[in-house]
Amino acid sequence: MRVLILTLLIVVTVASSFLSVRLRYFNTEFDSGIVTVTWEAEAESDVRSYELFRRSTQNDEFVQIAEVSVRGADVQYSVRDDKLYKSGLAIVDYRLEVVLDNGARQQLAERKVNYTPTAIPRSWGSIKAMFQN
Repeated sequence: MRVLILTLLIVVTVASSFLSVRLRYFNTEFDSGIVTVTWEAEAESDVRSYELFRRSTQNDEFVQIAEVSVRGADVQYSVRDDKLYKSGLAIVDYRLEVVLDNGARQQLAERKVNYTPTAIPRSWGSIKAMFQN
């Protein structure tokens, strides 16, 4: 049993040393109909870009909402999602992925947000929709 635990610990340690990105944090903040997603990487190597995806209870698939260029470790990244008024009352999932220089992808984090829109963004969305072609 001890050998199994020791082997598992070694495998986890070795595997984590090969990760290209280690996140320090991944946060979501909801305010006045806008969700702001922030994250910071503790380490970045061979990273091309970050991609942020959203999924609501009305849509089972994740949809890309932003692609962010790499600016280096210890830098806070931030994306404001102000297109939620169209999703209605829902739980919204955000997923952060990284695209490496070799084209490989890693899923870094996922977070749920309870999104309850106010009447103002819903009304504004309806008014805008009337004037669009």
